[in-house]
Amino acid sequence: MHDPGLLSRKNLLKPSNCAHSGLRETDDADTIASIFTPSVYFGVLPNTNGFVQARGVGRGLERNSMHKLLQQGLVMQLSALLLGVFILPVQARVISDLYEVVEAVPSRGSTDLALAGSRGLERVFVRVTGDAAIGNNPNLQPVLQKAQQFVQGYHYTSEDNQLYLHLSFDPQAVSRQVHQLGLPMWPNNRPGTLVWLAVDTLLDGRSVLREEDVPELFSVLEAMAIERGVPLDFPVMDLNDQRNMPLGALWAQDERAAERAGLRYSPDATLMGRILQSSGHRWQADWLLVHGGRSYAFDSSGGSMEETALRGINQMANALARRYAVRPQGRDAQTGAMIVELAGVDSFADYVEALAYLRGLAQVSSTSLLSVVGDRMRIALSVSVRLSNLRDTLALNHKLRAPADGDTIDLSGYRAPLGSADNPLRYRWD
Repeated sequence: MHDPGLLSRKNLLKPSNCAHSGLRETDDADTIASIFTPSVYFGVLPNTNGFVQARGVGRGLERNSMHKLLQQGLVMQLSALLLGVFILPVQARVISDLYEVVEAVPSRGSTDLALAGSRGLERVFVRVTGDAAIGNNPNLQPVLQKAQQFVQGYHYTSEDNQLYLHLSFDPQAVSRQVHQLGLPMWPNNRPGTLVWLAVDTLLDGRSVLREEDVPELFSVLEAMAIERGVPLDFPVMDLNDQRNMPLGALWAQDERAAERAGLRYSPDATLMGRILQSSGHRWQADWLLVHGGRSYAFDSSGGSMEETALRGINQMANALARRYAVRPQGRDAQTGAMIVELAGVDSFADYVEALAYLRGLAQVSSTSLLSVVGDRMRIALSVSVRLSNLRDTLALNHKLRAPADGDTIDLSGYRAPLGSADNPLRYRWD
């Protein structure tokens, strides 16, 4: 089942290897070719070349050890063993390492440092805007040329005679630049997606893809998820999963079966992919992303199973970014007030936490507390996004539970606008 052009995470660390992986010159080829392992956290010291030099690895020993285990295939086995006992929710989570990248470099020289900094900053802009082609924006090019102004720290590591540069960029500086350039901003609270995969090969026919059978494939998919900043998880495929999501249902992309099989994982989104080998070096795939009551269908193709699957994950990230990224408004755009009512605010700690959450939303420019009565609080949010965008974002917070009842209608049949004072967005804070 393995393709001769197998893309391993280790190989993807080396850009020169991309020419041998069967990648074609397409819009997402650069994104696929720039998949890297997670970088580490470290302290920083000033340096004379405009960057700051790292001192101390901190969590680096832990992550480097995990990287070595991953190369030996042990992490996959351990994950499968643990997941067989503990099934963790696949829910929205805050991505903390959007601003950290690793670049392969030929030397420690200042020229290579500057070039790697520009490449790394472009990858960060892809993550925070959700736009895989953001590097083609002519307004961004001058910013990439002065990447050293955005770097908080860096350090080098070496493995198998290859030198790697770990870079950490300043989140606030990047965010300010995104705003100044009028680019979309994808907040770092992102939906967790559960991915079900099946394949039909010329040699082995049709089967469900499992991590234990093709660990290298799942490794590069995880790397793509890191590259795009999307939480990705895979089912354990134990007897329960096999019963709830049989091969026939997965190949048919049965949404009801996916909902039933996903109950144990509680995902925000579900992605089903069926990959078909049409010839020796020709693969194609159909994908169905189910999220928030909507379905998104798309396809991908490539010269190998791995490349085809990577393109599918890349398109999934594009779809989620289009839904959640905050688009810049024109100069004449009006900022509207949206009223939100929260019930279940039983303590001062709940009050502080809920208010801090709403104030921290990228879609919200300001908040005003209107009232607190019993366990209910009303807040006016100044937003410049559509109501559907705001509701999608609020749905990612699993402490907020929307009631099942519909909009308020008075005896005359008048339906108050949702989000107004007469019909606020109602949630319960759990």
